[in-house]
Amino acid sequence: MKFLNQFWVFYKKLIIPSAIVSIVIALIGMGNINIIAASGTVFIFITPFFHFIFYDLSNPKEYYFYYNVGLSRWMLWVGTIVFSLIIGGVLALI
Repeated sequence: MKFLNQFWVFYKKLIIPSAIVSIVIALIGMGNINIIAASGTVFIFITPFFHFIFYDLSNPKEYYFYYNVGLSRWMLWVGTIVFSLIIGGVLALI
């Protein structure tokens, strides 16, 4: 449970920008298909991209905070991919 609480602190910085960009890309590029399903598919790929931009390029030292609370960089990357697949997959199936 502690992992999820600490991971949420990390992930909430990614979820809003990823959702907004996913919806915009789905609206622009997907035409007449289901916008929610299209945004879910885009969300799967855009969230790791934002993870890279926000944490690896902009604030690489922020990884030290998460490492001190028990989350390694590897765990954060795996968690980002897994949660993105879950959220995006659920949206893509709607």
